[in-house]
Amino acid sequence: MNRNNIRTVVFLLMIVAAGTTTLALAQMKPEDAIRARQSIMHVMALNFGPVAGMAQGKIPFDKEVFATNALRLESVWQMNVARFFVPGTDKPVPGSKIAGFTRAKPEIWSDASKFKQAKERADEAFAKLAQAARSGDEGSMKAAAAEVGKACKNCHDDFRSK
Repeated sequence: MNRNNIRTVVFLLMIVAAGTTTLALAQMKPEDAIRARQSIMHVMALNFGPVAGMAQGKIPFDKEVFATNALRLESVWQMNVARFFVPGTDKPVPGSKIAGFTRAKPEIWSDASKFKQAKERADEAFAKLAQAARSGDEGSMKAAAAEVGKACKNCHDDFRSK
């Protein structure tokens, strides 16, 4: 197992541990919800980076690495990061261990239907990426990766501060 895979597994275990120790999402402390969504997004970035690089021709295409990362992305995305954008997580949390840092824009809460639509577009894009990865067709894999990139960018443009 290479170093990136080990880091990914560690992050996933942290996320699972955080999720299993919480009785109900509604009772989750704001800083825990922020930490959970940031952890999920970090794992997503670690796995999408090589996929995007291969799709754009910036790094050599490796079908096995692409497929592994694409399937991992599908799995991590199914953790539903959107559910961690709960009330009270729209602002930094004073005194929290993570310094309450959040780049979430208020529009997540003020335009919840648009946020939901963005999440649903991403759901579709990640599902298509995994399907393309399973097909083994390089062209389909690269095209699906581009669609994931667009879905992520659109959501970040609308709902994430720079």
